Amino acid sequence: DYLNKANDQTMSIILIEDIVAVNNLDEILEVNNIDIFYVAPGDLAQSMGLTGGAGSPKVNNVVDGALKKITAAGKTAGTLVSENTLPHYIDVGARFFSFSWLPWLSDGAEGILEAVEAAS
Repeated sequence: DYLNKANDQTMSIILIEDIVAVNNLDEILEVNNIDIFYVAPGDLAQSMGLTGGAGSPKVNNVVDGALKKITAAGKTAGTLVSENTLPHYIDVGARFFSFSWLPWLSDGAEGILEAVEAAS
């Protein structure tokens, strides 16, 4: 019973982190029992020779194309988003999202600094 329950409650996510994986996405999408196909823009950019270029138009086009292909295959697509990019990636078809914690930390720190300055 444990194994069946654990299997039902375990999510299988593969990371599409390299342009080679994007180029072979049709074959990867044929693998059964994968719950999420997650396109990782930072690693993808690096594999494309664009270190630090996760937000570049070239990388964004590849990410969008991969997400559309995943969705068209009837699979669940995911990627890294921000508050600003979330609507776009929803429109592209992604349904699984991760967020960077850094903007939240930065916003919280700014709020604390403002409170300290106001109290001084």
